[in-house]
Amino acid sequence: MEAFLMYLFKSGILLSIFYWVYYLLLRKDTFFTIHRHFLLAGALTSLLLPFLEFTSIKFIEYPNFYSIETNVTASSKIISESINWRLVASMMYIAGILFFLSRFAFQLASLKKLLSGCPSKTTGKFRLLEVSEDIAPFSFFNTIVYNPMLHSEEELDMILKHEKTHARQYHTLDILAINLFTIFQWANPFVWFYKKYLEQNLEFIADRDAVNQVSCKKEYQLTLVRVSSNNYTTITNNFYQSLIKKRIVMLNKQTSQSKKLWKLTVILPLLSLFLWSFNTKEIIKIKPAENPDTSNSNNVFQPKKSKKIIQFMISKKTSEEDFDKIKKTLKTEYDVDIKFTNIERNDADEITGIEVKILSKKSKANYAIKDDTPIQPFVISYNCKIDKINIGQSTNHNDFVWVSKKGGNKGKVVKIHSGDDNKHEFIFGTGDKKMKIRKIKKKDKDGQVIIKEVHGDSDKDFEIYTDDDKTFAFITGNDGKEPIFFIDGKESTKEKMEKLDSDQIESINVLKGKSAIKKYGKEAEDGVIEITTKKN
Repeated sequence: MEAFLMYLFKSGILLSIFYWVYYLLLRKDTFFTIHRHFLLAGALTSLLLPFLEFTSIKFIEYPNFYSIETNVTASSKIISESINWRLVASMMYIAGILFFLSRFAFQLASLKKLLSGCPSKTTGKFRLLEVSEDIAPFSFFNTIVYNPMLHSEEELDMILKHEKTHARQYHTLDILAINLFTIFQWANPFVWFYKKYLEQNLEFIADRDAVNQVSCKKEYQLTLVRVSSNNYTTITNNFYQSLIKKRIVMLNKQTSQSKKLWKLTVILPLLSLFLWSFNTKEIIKIKPAENPDTSNSNNVFQPKKSKKIIQFMISKKTSEEDFDKIKKTLKTEYDVDIKFTNIERNDADEITGIEVKILSKKSKANYAIKDDTPIQPFVISYNCKIDKINIGQSTNHNDFVWVSKKGGNKGKVVKIHSGDDNKHEFIFGTGDKKMKIRKIKKKDKDGQVIIKEVHGDSDKDFEIYTDDDKTFAFITGNDGKEPIFFIDGKESTKEKMEKLDSDQIESINVLKGKSAIKKYGKEAEDGVIEITTKKN
């Protein structure tokens, strides 16, 4: 439905362009037939042109972001919209369509009843229908309806000439088309003015043709003034229309010079501007990077299309360039739209407030935070396999271990954040309890990022595996002391954790230091391992 609402928006913009060109440049000229074609072309263009799309290709450098393959999502709290405004707008639009369509159907039914219930006579290819109702003369295709008791013979002769012009030039088709188009775009205020000017221009055409057939233009103008009965319906061509003064002014206006037709061409650059602004799609292609630069971001892995879950971490130091790369990466690799708005920074250029909106084909999430202090890091996670989005806070301002499960015998990937000394440690588990690899990422005294690899075990690390060796966790720097275990929110033991089936583990969080003590008290000073199992 969102795509259809965007189509309506583009269609409305196009119609507004044609309307303003007609209103500002053309309406005072006497090129009535040309104006008819212009207005009809405007309606048709606004229906079809939104489907025309051009593409441009832009190459960017491969972005450097942290990405892991995982079945675990970060601790998150998705902020959902309390009101789905798109749904509200859609329902209001549909309700308007049904209302105006019902009214249009009622008008057609009433007209059919009138045309079939009165005697008629045929004159050439025209059908003349005489009625007794007090209505203004009108035509519907080749049928001309009038009340002979309300007009003199001279007036009837001029009226019939006017209505026969409507019938010969098939103005009824214009009226039906613009009514249906108005129903389709009823929410666009300009469409009602557009309809009014199109109908008015048809009367100018019929007036001019009728005046050319009568001997006295003044008598025809007096007939316009005298014939002021009620219009029968808005879906017919009525001899009497409001704005009689304007019709008389146009009858007496000198024929416009042909050199004024140049004003029609103004529409062309405006349409080009519309296509460039709304219908040009930018395709982002990533240049292959020979030596990817991993030194300018805390995120050291690059996202790949083959990854099932891609994750980005937003911190107080995230730059505008980083935001652009996230947007382009998600759009290019996964066709996911993300917007970062209301970004506020303090004097140190640290983010203190931000709003995030992310939308995929089947999922969406919103996240907003604002404070006087810099924001805490949060993670944006997208699972392309099930098309699921998560946005939530990360607690990496304290010592925190994120355990990620790759499944099978491929082992685990563990990322350790240590915010106090700006050190980042990554531990790669190979599935072999006897070996692990540490990658420590930190900055030297000059601010340059250095990465150090350490192979082998450490006696000061606490580590635990499930019996199937598929799931494990490390806590570094606690002298190998046993932490507290929680399974599904309830305190448990190391032995029970080891007995768990890895396939039933949803996520594992390992907390240590301040973050563990803050959440569980002083007894958690040796760390906490939180395990969440899958719910059947």
